Amino acid sequence: MENVNIIEKNDDSVEKLLSKTAKSLKQKYERRRIVNERLLRKKTPLQRTFMIIGDVLCALMVIVAGVVCLSGLNSRIQKVCPTFAGYTTMVVKTGSMVASGFNVGDPLVVKSVDTHTLHEHDMIAFYTYPEDYKSFDVDMCIRVKESDIPNTYFTTSFASIFGIQPKAIAKAAKSGAKLVFHHIREIYEDETGTRWFKTYGSSNKIDDSWYISENMVVGKYVDNSSSGTIAQIIQATNSRFGFLILLIPVAMLAAVIILESMKNVQLAKLELDCVEEKRKITDPICVKNNVGFNMDSKTKFKILAQADTSNYNEYISLLWRKGQTPENIRKYYIKKDILLGYNRKMVELNRECENMFKAGDKPAKIAKYYHEQKAFYEAEQQKRAKELRSY
Repeated sequence: MENVNIIEKNDDSVEKLLSKTAKSLKQKYERRRIVNERLLRKKTPLQRTFMIIGDVLCALMVIVAGVVCLSGLNSRIQKVCPTFAGYTTMVVKTGSMVASGFNVGDPLVVKSVDTHTLHEHDMIAFYTYPEDYKSFDVDMCIRVKESDIPNTYFTTSFASIFGIQPKAIAKAAKSGAKLVFHHIREIYEDETGTRWFKTYGSSNKIDDSWYISENMVVGKYVDNSSSGTIAQIIQATNSRFGFLILLIPVAMLAAVIILESMKNVQLAKLELDCVEEKRKITDPICVKNNVGFNMDSKTKFKILAQADTSNYNEYISLLWRKGQTPENIRKYYIKKDILLGYNRKMVELNRECENMFKAGDKPAKIAKYYHEQKAFYEAEQQKRAKELRSY
């Protein structure tokens, strides 16, 4: 055995592998922490203002698009002309109003109106529904004087914003009643207070044969330069192509809300798993979803308390921005030390009192000493707690 050389070799490959893995994980967490800090970095007042304005504009656009989509959908269901916020668009189908400047194919807009404010010669859109006027008797009505009619008053109800027409008009439209755009010739009122209108087409030689009740009036003509543009917009948004274009942002918003809700549920589940120690805050999925930054302070303290001493700094880097122990943690431990110190002194005081009793001191003396010392310890504790709050 004298000629045999024994060579001892230390195998440190496992330690090197562990060290390499730990370094790689640390770099990954550090990169993720930097990304999180950029996302959570405090915005300047100007940046916050632009973000708020952008969010408000986006929300308004989506709300308007949603309302227009619902309005168009409701118009299709009720089989009425496209209506939005009390405005109804239609297209001239005949030449009965050429003398008033309306040719066949011209788009126009009418707005819902208080029918008791309509005047003679006003231009209105209405449905000719025989079931509404077949039993009407003009001889039983009183003709309304022009001087008794107030100025025109347009109205917009909550239902009309979504294109919901009154039941009488919806019923007439579904029955196939014709939508007509004519002038008012005469106005009558029956014993129930309902207004009736005799109408005429400006290019027709004779007046219309019917009397239209106020229940069939869709609206009064909007005579301004923008009426044609409004009509084209409403018609475009209620076409199939326009409806799909408006539906896209609404669908996108719904998808974003659903995905955000799913993400919030996932974050809540991951946070609960961390609190219940089913999963560690250093798990890749927790780091990826930034679970630590989203926790409240109380939960963060609980997670930190569960961490091993060797992982203390790593946990802090995943729980707080910049990877630094925040001031509230320092206060937490100072407060903990104050409470522990007070408890230790109270235990020692109890032992002193026990020894005094064994030594034969009177109970009154022991009680006095106990209360004096306890009051002193409590005052000292309150003083330190007050100093802690003033930090």
